[in-house]
Amino acid sequence: MKLKTAITRARRGLREDLTLYVVAVSSLAVAFLCLAATLLAVQNLGGLADHWGESRRMTVYLVDGARRTDVEQLMLLLDGLPEVRSVSHVSSREARDSFLTQTRLEGDLGDLPPDVFPASLEIILGSQVTVQRAASVAERVDRFGAVEDVETYAAWFGQLEALLATGRALVLGLAFLVGFCVLAVVGNTIRLALASRRREIEVMKLCGATDSFVRSPFVVEGAASGLVAAAIAIAILGVAFLTLRGELDGSLAILTGAQIGFLTPATIAAIILGGGATGALGSAVSLRRYLDI
Repeated sequence: MKLKTAITRARRGLREDLTLYVVAVSSLAVAFLCLAATLLAVQNLGGLADHWGESRRMTVYLVDGARRTDVEQLMLLLDGLPEVRSVSHVSSREARDSFLTQTRLEGDLGDLPPDVFPASLEIILGSQVTVQRAASVAERVDRFGAVEDVETYAAWFGQLEALLATGRALVLGLAFLVGFCVLAVVGNTIRLALASRRREIEVMKLCGATDSFVRSPFVVEGAASGLVAAAIAIAILGVAFLTLRGELDGSLAILTGAQIGFLTPATIAAIILGGGATGALGSAVSLRRYLDI
């Protein structure tokens, strides 16, 4: 049987049972939205973890009024350490300008004096430096009188990795749950559609219609339900992302200097095509169970 004929008959079936399919698609869209939102969060956490993993950072905050000679001596010491890849001095004014640029905040915060932001040394460690070696470097640097505090971000990065592992497990669980939801919802929807078209099916069988001829439109309807539901979920998530992106970027930049991104095209395609494939599978399973032909 030609695919074009199956699609034409499926379109007619969708029109006849429009209310039934609208309810099914709405329910599935909520499930796909939960999955896509979780994927978005995990994707950004993963990107943040990769960014910090590629360049281990350490920030050395200097005391107010630190002498230039003390700072230069500290930088020379750090440059000579094998664990250190680069050292850069960030003045109070540069720290203020960087904060305002990354957070894109305006208004009264733009009038803050540079003295509010401490001067610091931004240290990039080698990619092979272990957490223990980084802690050893931080301990040595902290002994200098010009140093107010040393931030290695080790605790924060460890929490991020734990959160990322939990997020990945949650995505996997949600994927199975959404798959089951699609199979159940599409299966019940197709079963109700079969009941409403039972007489039509009997007439087709009496006229010599093959099993594939009867089944194919229902499979197309199930695939369309899953595909449309996934596409609606992605669209809703995209609108919400664009609406909240400014605030989210500002908050994340304050903490990490990074910005968030939307789902990759490959992930979007996987969700939508996966929705269509699961919908078709749910329809096929339902037909095999409830269509006695």
